[in-house]
Amino acid sequence: MPQPLRYVILGAGGISQFHVDAYAKLPDVTPVGFVDTNPEALERWKTRFPEAAFDHDPVRLLEKARPDLVSVCSPNSSHAELTQFAFAAGAHVMCEKPMAMSVEQAEEMEAARQKADRLGAIHFTYRSVASVRFAREIIRSGELGRIQRMNVRYLQSWLGSELQPFVWRNDIDTAGSGTLGDLGVHMIDVAGFITGLKPLRTVGITQTLLGKRKTAAGAERQVTTDTNASFLMEYDNGAIGTFETSQIAPTYGNFFHVEISGDRGVLRVCNEQDKSIGLLAGATISRYGTWSNENVPSITLPSYFVNEQPKSMQEVFVKAIRGEAVEYATFADGVFSQRCMAAVQESVGTGRWTNI
Repeated sequence: MPQPLRYVILGAGGISQFHVDAYAKLPDVTPVGFVDTNPEALERWKTRFPEAAFDHDPVRLLEKARPDLVSVCSPNSSHAELTQFAFAAGAHVMCEKPMAMSVEQAEEMEAARQKADRLGAIHFTYRSVASVRFAREIIRSGELGRIQRMNVRYLQSWLGSELQPFVWRNDIDTAGSGTLGDLGVHMIDVAGFITGLKPLRTVGITQTLLGKRKTAAGAERQVTTDTNASFLMEYDNGAIGTFETSQIAPTYGNFFHVEISGDRGVLRVCNEQDKSIGLLAGATISRYGTWSNENVPSITLPSYFVNEQPKSMQEVFVKAIRGEAVEYATFADGVFSQRCMAAVQESVGTGRWTNI
C-alpha cells in the first residue's frame, strides 16, 4: 500500500481545480483543508469535501491540519509567504508558477525549503505532456545532432476579449508580470527541459496593449501588466532561441508551439497535438539544403510510451514524496526560471543584452 498523504490547498481559486483533480486520480491522497480569503471560493469545495477544514487564515489551518503536502495556488504576490508557512508546518510544497515576485523571494523560498528539509516542486505542467517528453528523448539521444536554434510561441486570446473583466493577473503589484510570468516561464522551462541547454543571456521587449478594464464589481482598473512579450536567448552551446508570447492574440485559445533544429534535422511539438510530434531527421535530410515545410511529417507517439508517462506533475511529485527516484521541477528550477524572467525584464528597461 502506498504511503497515505494528506494535502491542503492554499488559494482556492481557478487553478486549484487542476491540482485537486490531479490528486484525485492518485491512490491514498486526501484533501484535509482549503484556505482562501474569498468565502465564495471556499464554498464550492465545501460541497465536494465537507469533511475537510476551511479557513481564511493559513497559519491557523496548517497548525490544525498538519498536512503532508501543500499546493500553493494563490496569486503570485503571496507565494513566498504561504510557502514558508507550509514548510514551517512540516509539509512538502508544490507551488504554482511563477515561483515568486523576484529572484530574492525565490531564493528565500528555496532557503526555507532546505532549512525545513522538505521537497519543493514548481507546477510546470508541460513537463508531464507525452509529446514534450518524447521530444526530450529524441534530442537527448542525439538524433537531431547539435542543437542550433529554437523557436517557441505561446499564444492565447482570452485577455483580449472585451467581455473579460479585470483580474488580479492584470495588476503588477499582485502578479509581478503579465504574459511573461504566466506563459513565458513555461516556454523557458520547456526549452531547457527538452534540450538540456542553459540560457546564458537574453534581450527582450514587452508591451501593455490594454487600457482600463472593469472588475466583476463594476469598478474601472488600469491594466499594468504586459500583454505581449518577445525575447531572444543565447544558450550555452551557442544556439539561439526566439520566444514570443501574447494573451491578446485573436483566435488562439491555448497555442503552445516549440520548434527545435539541429544540424541533422528538425522537431516540432504543439500542445494541441499532445500525442504526436513533427520530426524529420537524418543524414539525407541534412545533406540537401532545399526542403519544404510540408515534408515534416506528424508522427503519432508509440502507445506504450504514452501509457508509461505521468499524467500530471502532481503524480510525479507524490512519487518523489513517497521515496521514488523521479525527476520533477524543483524549487532550484523555479529560482533559475525567476532569474531568466528578471533578466528579460532588465533588458526591457536597458534595451541591451543581459546576462542570466
